[in-house]
Amino acid sequence: MFNRRLLMLVAVLGLILSGCASQGGLQNVSMKRGFNVMQHASMSWANPQARKSLKQMASTGANAVVLIAFLKQSRPDSVDVLHSDAVSFGELKKAIAYAHDLGLYTVLKPQMLVPGSWAGDINPGNTEAWRQWFESYSRELIAFARFAAEQDVQALVIGTELVHARDQVVWPELIRQVRMVYSGKITYAAHNLEGVKAYPYWHLLDAVSLTYYPSLGNSGRREEMQLHVDQAVADLQQAASVYKKPLWVLEFGMPSASGASARPWEWQHLHHARVDLSVQKDALDIWLHALDKPWIDGIFIWVWYSDYKPGRINDADYTPQNKPAERVIRRFWS
Repeated sequence: MFNRRLLMLVAVLGLILSGCASQGGLQNVSMKRGFNVMQHASMSWANPQARKSLKQMASTGANAVVLIAFLKQSRPDSVDVLHSDAVSFGELKKAIAYAHDLGLYTVLKPQMLVPGSWAGDINPGNTEAWRQWFESYSRELIAFARFAAEQDVQALVIGTELVHARDQVVWPELIRQVRMVYSGKITYAAHNLEGVKAYPYWHLLDAVSLTYYPSLGNSGRREEMQLHVDQAVADLQQAASVYKKPLWVLEFGMPSASGASARPWEWQHLHHARVDLSVQKDALDIWLHALDKPWIDGIFIWVWYSDYKPGRINDADYTPQNKPAERVIRRFWS
């Protein structure tokens, strides 16, 4: 009888403690934390209502923001990199001003748009084509660096997920040119752990950064996702520890779509996906607890929009806006 009561007491205590752990708040309070924020087609940053969206983002407990800008090229093998009109410098200027008014640490992240493809497929081909591509890319990136300096942006991302460019581009020269016009922090967003290990120029940058969307298993069950996240964070610590630099997880997230846990990086078919709010809520809850480590300097969820109305319960997109996942984030960060 005594043993049975003791076992029951231990079980109840375990449930209480696990409940406390799931409800527990942020431990690494100095960590930069926030969202990748993107201008939505329905609301330009020039619209005063966009400030409302950024204010709602800050009210989650976020203290930082990654503002997304865009460059573009017509095909993966093109050598011509251009500024995209998806968001203008004038619109970005408004967003940065809103962020500064809210006391947010600002990061500017220009990303490549390639129709029907993504940045990781960019590959002009031979050495001469890469030289032309790099010249074109550098011209546009330096323009962003000057803009970031003028707007007092605290950090600039000089490239995102440029998988093939890491061996072809003269990164030290680009870094030198950026530092000539911009005095803030600079980093590069590697593609997953493999990208972190393969990028050879971390010693020239101020932080080691990556986009991180590992598979969390096929089932979407919390227990399975927990195991995958724990392993992913352990692998991240091992990979990042050799560089002795601040570590930023510049992107992580989960669509609110059925089956998304298996391949959380896949975004192409979300408009037709069946909504699953629980998989997003549980995945972000697990990630937030797992990334709350003293050796991580910054984490940024993908994605938050300039329009304060997206999301809601019939939406399968990555944004947690107006979904149960947003309440999870507020509870943890606030």
